[in-house]
Amino acid sequence: MHNDDKSLEEEFGALRDTLRTLRGKDGCPWDREQSLDDIISYLIDESYELLRAEKSGDWEDVEEELGDVVFLVIFIHEFLLEKRNTSLTEIVSRVHRKIVSRHPHVFGSRQASNSAESTAEWERIKREEKKKKHKDGLLEPTASDLPPLRRAMILQKKAAGAGFDWPDHRGVIDKLREETAELESAVDGGGRSRVKEELGDILFTIVNLARRMDIDPENALETTTTKFLRRFREMERKAAERGVDLESMTLDEMEDLWQKSKE
Repeated sequence: MHNDDKSLEEEFGALRDTLRTLRGKDGCPWDREQSLDDIISYLIDESYELLRAEKSGDWEDVEEELGDVVFLVIFIHEFLLEKRNTSLTEIVSRVHRKIVSRHPHVFGSRQASNSAESTAEWERIKREEKKKKHKDGLLEPTASDLPPLRRAMILQKKAAGAGFDWPDHRGVIDKLREETAELESAVDGGGRSRVKEELGDILFTIVNLARRMDIDPENALETTTTKFLRRFREMERKAAERGVDLESMTLDEMEDLWQKSKE
């Protein structure tokens, strides 16, 4: 249900006033106790909730989760105001200028005929910006507390932006075959530490393949995990129809139910 009585600016102001009441002397103890680290962690959690909602196809749920993300952005800005008197308007204006400057192939004279060229242009400009601010290496700074798949993807994008990349996806698939063979060798007698290392190499290569194919690996994994959960629940339902529990069934019987659940 849409509220057309208030403008966006008024709604943001009212939300901020509510937050300040919650954080005030007579407000909510929980809200007063939160730190910037806490709220950033919640923002990460809510972003995953937003992804889950999108996967469910429930658009009202998507809207609700997006609202939670917006609230946490306002919450984070409140902490920023304690350190720097930077308005949210200025922050939005700054990111707007950045988005325009990183698309010279749209708002300027440069050319990009496909997504790969567009991404390369974005990374080139981003590197130039970082050079002016930092003396770090090309892969820095990359937050070490990011989820591992996300961190691997970001590192690979930065390396590719510097020109260190496969010519096409076929090279990554060949590398995946090579790493799979090395894993088999490790499983056959390399010891647990080597198996762990080879599994890491495979995961890193799979993330690289996802990047080359312009697929978010976390999104792809979440889709498959949800599919597995749906099919497993169907297995349990079919087992209940037979009057048995999955735990009491043989592996062959469970495999039969699994194949039926896929149908």
